Amino acid sequence: MDISALLMMAGLLAVTSALAFRVHGFQGVREGFLRGMRTLRMVAPMLLTGLALAGFINVVVSPDLISQWMGSNSGIVGILIGSGAGALIPGGPYVSLPIAASIFDKGAGVGPIAAFLTAWGAIPISRSIVWELPFLGGSFTLVRYIVNLAFPLVAGFLTPPIYNFLS
Repeated sequence: MDISALLMMAGLLAVTSALAFRVHGFQGVREGFLRGMRTLRMVAPMLLTGLALAGFINVVVSPDLISQWMGSNSGIVGILIGSGAGALIPGGPYVSLPIAASIFDKGAGVGPIAAFLTAWGAIPISRSIVWELPFLGGSFTLVRYIVNLAFPLVAGFLTPPIYNFLS
């Protein structure tokens, strides 16, 4: 567990609780916690599914396979696999980030993980079919995909040297 992230979140919780108390009294603090619990109730199924999926990936997929196909030395193949998988993964960050962390922990390289997350955000197939096509139409969706196709590749190639420089 990253203790610094936990301490930062606890600090933000303390500050916002104090602000809510100052502005609205105990009712404001109570309302903030109630809204937080409603949000938790809404995202808990996806969060649990994403974490379970990440756990099963850890059990089912061998580190050797991850390293071979998506490791630091996998080159364009790893970046393309990361891009394809990221484009196909449905759901929000509570699904994609546990999966990314799971395969990163199993030996995937920084480039393929960057490509995975960038594709998940820039060219999400399931979200585009369900939301973008019906609301914005096929022409817009197609053009946006064409424009965004390069971003996972760029992220996959540029992230490793910058990551290594900063690490």
